[in-house]
Amino acid sequence: MPRHTHLLLLCCAAAAAGGVRGGDLFDGFAEGWRLQWREQSFLTKPTRYEVVREGGVPVLHATARDANAGLHRTQTIIAPEAARLSWRWKVAAPLTGNTRERERAGDDFAARVFVVFEQSIIPLRTRAINYVWAAHEPIGAEFPNPYTKNVMMIVARSGTDEAGRWQREERDVIADYRRCFGEAPTRITAVAVLVDTDNTGREAEAWFADLQLTAGPAPSKP
Repeated sequence: MPRHTHLLLLCCAAAAAGGVRGGDLFDGFAEGWRLQWREQSFLTKPTRYEVVREGGVPVLHATARDANAGLHRTQTIIAPEAARLSWRWKVAAPLTGNTRERERAGDDFAARVFVVFEQSIIPLRTRAINYVWAAHEPIGAEFPNPYTKNVMMIVARSGTDEAGRWQREERDVIADYRRCFGEAPTRITAVAVLVDTDNTGREAEAWFADLQLTAGPAPSKP
């Protein structure tokens, strides 16, 4: 079992409460923002996370050199009828040459954003979607994580053409979940970011900002 997926899912426990969520999950990187985020380090060197400023705006900067560690924030959303995830991210470069992203040996990405759903005390049974910036797999590719079919990978960005520039993403989390798992989610339990290079032994650098999850009742039909 991959350390970065296994332990991150294990630690993304959630309380049983419902409701609508919205706003920046990073809290604008205001003082104390890390109190809402837990870092999960693994058995290799940890990914380094720090807040830096770009154009006067604070953003999260992550660097991994043969390393992995994720940051996750618990969510408490029960039976969401609608949920949208949006964020901005940038990578210095994808893990060029990694052509084995569907295999255990290539299960590294320059940037990932997780949504964790049904939490289980058995990590392999916890469902999650990884939105990744791939090196080889094309945008739109969807495939199970090589260690567990309960974690689905969705390629949001790929290759070098857009590297070095901020990109904005927005995902219909419920539609992605239904497509990946064939049913509606019963809960959303966490959101996480991760830069990991421990399987390939390479280096990666990424930035994250404006991470928002909005969930609630389904929009009314006109």
